[in-house]
Amino acid sequence: MKRLVLATAISMSLLSLSATAVNTVTTLDEFFASDGVVVTEDNYPTLETSRQLVKIQDKVGVNKFDHKRLLTPTDQQPVVRMNRDTYYSFSLVDVSKGAYVTLPEVPELPGGTYMSLEVVTEDHRVQPMTYGPGTYNLIAHKGEHVYALVRLDARFSAEEANKLQDKMSITAKSNKVFDTVQVDKESFHAVENSLKAQVPSLLKTNPAEFTFGMFTAPTDASKELFVKKKYAVGAAIGWGGAQSVDNIYEISGNFPMDKCHQATFEDPKDKAFWSFTVYDKKGFMFKDLANVSSNTAKPNKDGTYTISLGCGEDAINNIETDNDTGVFNLAVRHYIPSDRVRIDGYRLLPFVKAQ
Repeated sequence: MKRLVLATAISMSLLSLSATAVNTVTTLDEFFASDGVVVTEDNYPTLETSRQLVKIQDKVGVNKFDHKRLLTPTDQQPVVRMNRDTYYSFSLVDVSKGAYVTLPEVPELPGGTYMSLEVVTEDHRVQPMTYGPGTYNLIAHKGEHVYALVRLDARFSAEEANKLQDKMSITAKSNKVFDTVQVDKESFHAVENSLKAQVPSLLKTNPAEFTFGMFTAPTDASKELFVKKKYAVGAAIGWGGAQSVDNIYEISGNFPMDKCHQATFEDPKDKAFWSFTVYDKKGFMFKDLANVSSNTAKPNKDGTYTISLGCGEDAINNIETDNDTGVFNLAVRHYIPSDRVRIDGYRLLPFVKAQ
């Protein structure tokens, strides 16, 4: 009898410990805890994804869009290196019993209208984008939820974009709430800062392919590009970034803001468009006019383009660079990159020179 009582007591203790160990939360306010999971480079991408998922869940719940009705406002940047190249619609979708997103027909704009759907799984693996109107099935290789985001052409007025956003829909057979383990805040930010600090060394290694291997999925050809270190760094500097077949990113180091810089280059002829966006030292836009794209830039007479950075309002295609951090950095994005960019390695950042 004593053995039975002892065994029962031990079993109850183990059950209690187990219940404590798997305690989960569903809101951003509960996400960080002093006794939460200690963050490492290995688990950071998944835990940062969990943070993004509960954040969107707090705003709109499950299986609903959080439509950004304006191009990203300066004072509303939920993650680093956002941009104003497109309107955004974010969602958390329960795919456990099947789900799909429907995107509407859109008016044709000069050079083609950009509308894409990107899906990110719970471990921050990024599936290839789909484009244009249609109904798209959502699946996940891991977990029961995905982060689905739609990008819509920035050339639409806010009124036009909002009408199109309202025609987007999510259909899912289950609406379970997403839950996550609690996370130790101190180690989370320490690891995040450490990953961001690794960017300069990665840029020196091979700047043309800096983001290759960051944003991939284990279920398609991109899995061959996967690089564990870059996977972790990518989650810290550009969570939700796209596969290289969809977007190629050029990320610069810091430039002094008190000098004029310019880049003159041949048009890379990306299949959608290209853009330059200016950020402060922390990776956030600091001006309402923070970007220039091939849809808005004025070309030179010979067909090349010149982008001016901190060169004054009279300079061609100028973006202001003055900000409180004392420096600025750039992200060049190639939306549906041309073969010259994706295969031949043509890049625009090397053309940026102090004047």
